[in-house]
Formats: sequence, structure tokens, C-alpha cells
Amino acid sequence: MNLIDTHFHLDKYRNHEELYNRINDLRQYTICVTCTPGVFLSCIKIYPETKYLKFALGIHPDEVVNPERQLYEFDSCIDQAHYIGEIGLDYSSGKSDINAQKKVLRHILKVQSQRNLVATIHVKKAEEDLIQLLQEYPSPKRIIHWFSGTKEQMQNLLKEGCYFSVNASMTLSESGKRRLVEIPPDRLLIESDGPYSKTNGSRFSPEKLATLYREVESVVQIANLESVVFQNFYRLLTT
Repeated sequence: MNLIDTHFHLDKYRNHEELYNRINDLRQYTICVTCTPGVFLSCIKIYPETKYLKFALGIHPDEVVNPERQLYEFDSCIDQAHYIGEIGLDYSSGKSDINAQKKVLRHILKVQSQRNLVATIHVKKAEEDLIQLLQEYPSPKRIIHWFSGTKEQMQNLLKEGCYFSVNASMTLSESGKRRLVEIPPDRLLIESDGPYSKTNGSRFSPEKLATLYREVESVVQIANLESVVFQNFYRLLTT
């Protein structure tokens, strides 16, 4: 059973070429998210997509500085994208204007819904606004990455058809463990969010993906987690 990583930042590693080759050698299905259209273009120019590694076109909420220009760049790239991400809302950092974030996300969700593409979504301290935007443009192909909201908010996101990707860093706190066990098994996916998370106490790298699965499995207590995640991801792709 091939392992799956739905959220990985290849471009954030200095040894990205080495990791690109390692992911393909390990035959791990990996979505490499990007935070701007420019990074997406650079990635697909340097590295051909393979059966196992795909790049996602994104505008991270912290990177929103000029919505009109950035959305023009996004639309110019969309025909080359098979996945969308990292996108979303983040009201915790204060790095970008909230209204600008919402404008960007609303546009992207509309495009994503129309094209029926899988999207991986970042949300922090903005869950209620995200839920409202998801309701405006429904889609069954959305992944909430590293969720940190409430149980009620999770239930509302589940009603919108969302999946939830989780990583080993979420097993390090009681609140993270609680969120993991609240996710229905048929909506659970695995992400590394490398290099921003730790697996077995150190920064994630692709050869640690099996260990990441074990660390999550120890909390969620789901037998055959690899098979469960594989089937969930297949359902997500084929919906």
C-alpha cells in the first residue's frame, strides 16, 4: 500500500532535488503545496510532475499583499495545475489584511469548485469565515490541514464535505490528540507539512512518512491506517 502525504513544502528545503528524487524512489504519493503562483511556476519548471509527486497552485493567506495582481497570476497558472493549495484564511499572524484574504479565497474557491480540483486549506482563528465561504461555493474535494478549531467548527466543516489532514506534531499536545480522535475515520488523511512539523522529534523528511503514520495511529487507534488513508484519498480524487 503506497503511503500518501497530502501537504508537503518541497521548495522550503535546501536539498529539494534530493527530496524530489527520494519521494519518487519511495513511491509515496505527495502533494507539494506552494504559497504563491510564482513558486508554483518555478517548481514545475525545475521538476516534472510524476505519478507520485504533484505540485499544487496556491496563495497562502500570509502571502496576500496585492489581491488583484496575485489572482491574475493564479488564473494565468490554473490550466497547469492539478491541485490547489496552500490557500485559506489566517487571522492570527496579522501579516495580511483580512478582507484581502477573503477576496482571494472567495475567488479561488469559486475556481476550485468549477474545476472540481482537490484543494488543501489552511485556517487559523478564522474558522467561521471559512465555513461561510465554503458554503458559497460547495465542493467535496477540500482538505483542512492541521485543524486547530473547535469540535463544533469541525462538525460544520464535515457537513461541507471536508476531509482533515493530520501530522505527527498534532500528537504532542492534549488538544491536538483530542482533535485527532474527533475526526471520523472516513475523513482522515495524513500530511507531513514538512518542514514545519516534527516526526520522531526531528524535522520531517520523506523517509519518515511511515513513522509519521505510526505516531498518528497510536492516538487515533485505527487499524490498518495506511489502507484507510489510501481509500479516503482515492474517494477524494474520484468524487
